[in-house]
Amino acid sequence: MKEWQLIKDTAYEYNADIGLSYSSPARGVWNIVHIGTLVPESHQIFVCPTSCLRGVVLTTAEMGAMDQMSTITVGEDNILEGNMEEELHEGTRKILDSLPVKPRMVMIFTSCIHHFLAVNYQRVYRLLRQEYPDIDFVDCYMDPIMRRTAPPDPTLRRQIYRVIGKADHDPSAVNFIGNEFTMTENCDLWLHLQQNNITVRDITACDTYDEFLRTAEGSVNFTFHNAAAKAGRDMELRLQQKWIAMRPSYDYDVIDADMRSASEAAGIPAPSKQEITENRKKTEEAVKKALAVIGDTPVSVDHTAVDRPLEFALFLLEHGFQVESVYIDVFTEDKNIFERLQAEKPDLKICPSLNWNIRRAERGHEGKILAVGQKAAYFNDTDYFVNIIESEDMYGYAGIRRMMERMIRACEKPQNMRDLIQIKGWGCQC
Repeated sequence: MKEWQLIKDTAYEYNADIGLSYSSPARGVWNIVHIGTLVPESHQIFVCPTSCLRGVVLTTAEMGAMDQMSTITVGEDNILEGNMEEELHEGTRKILDSLPVKPRMVMIFTSCIHHFLAVNYQRVYRLLRQEYPDIDFVDCYMDPIMRRTAPPDPTLRRQIYRVIGKADHDPSAVNFIGNEFTMTENCDLWLHLQQNNITVRDITACDTYDEFLRTAEGSVNFTFHNAAAKAGRDMELRLQQKWIAMRPSYDYDVIDADMRSASEAAGIPAPSKQEITENRKKTEEAVKKALAVIGDTPVSVDHTAVDRPLEFALFLLEHGFQVESVYIDVFTEDKNIFERLQAEKPDLKICPSLNWNIRRAERGHEGKILAVGQKAAYFNDTDYFVNIIESEDMYGYAGIRRMMERMIRACEKPQNMRDLIQIKGWGCQC
């Protein structure tokens, strides 16, 4: 496989995530440590061999959150002596008894070796729950061998909500589930819920564990990212809370349809035709303003910045922007979007971000290029870039307008790309 290919020569079944992977210096995407730290009054325990522990320890140290994390080292002696369960049990007890303040939740991350050896870690958790009844123990996983079938990120987003129990549902309260960033004024749904006096609970805005547990009272759970789908589905089955998956779309009709579904689920009126017309007008004005500034400057998009990079590229192209490339490793969007993009821009470059071949690509770009996302900025070697991951707090018309503002600022004010993309867990305020 060469470094990149044109979309006209690319099959919808394209998948660059095979075999040996290349890890770029763009480190802004969150990992399980960042996500776990969102839970207030919690503690993380990683039970792994030394080489595996190195990464999570460095991540936690960079965050300045070493007081929220402990480790249990698994060695060759544990394998030979067959005492993996005892090591997990006794190690956890020793950690908990040494902490100055007992956490409300403990996330225990077992690793690949525990699966290889069929360790009965659930038995250990049962014992710990009996010994520490005031602590919620959550089984979590750091097992990259499962990254295609059960990747750690969406699995953890589900697991941290497993402590939420059944409660009476409050029709005036809903939950935003599985977010990394707090959604407020740049999110259409949050704005609409606020107008209708609906309380929104979100783990990213919780200050206490008790506040987090009140997620049980929500009548509806909304997710905005594919990585949060496991959590939404699980809570719907366990707690009988309605689950609405809000599609992070750039298609106005899709946004309107999802807002109608969300409003119906929350028991409030949907946005009126007048509101929709005004929203579309303001959004089109924002897009035209951005195009006037960006003009013919080539644009490159990557999949770590937005959930639907192909649809975002199509939206930009249909509005006159000169999208040159998309950095993406597998197509997860509707085939219809892919085919429309093929027709709109057959010479669009489809570039892998982790296939081993990309290491040979000549990084840089002749002339100025505007990147949306850290990986697009790195591979194009540009300081003109929108430094975001996972769409940040943007959704709907308000989100598109905010994105246009970010693109204008990025085009006008270069940043130090090489320094910024090395910050692990971009925007993590845990």
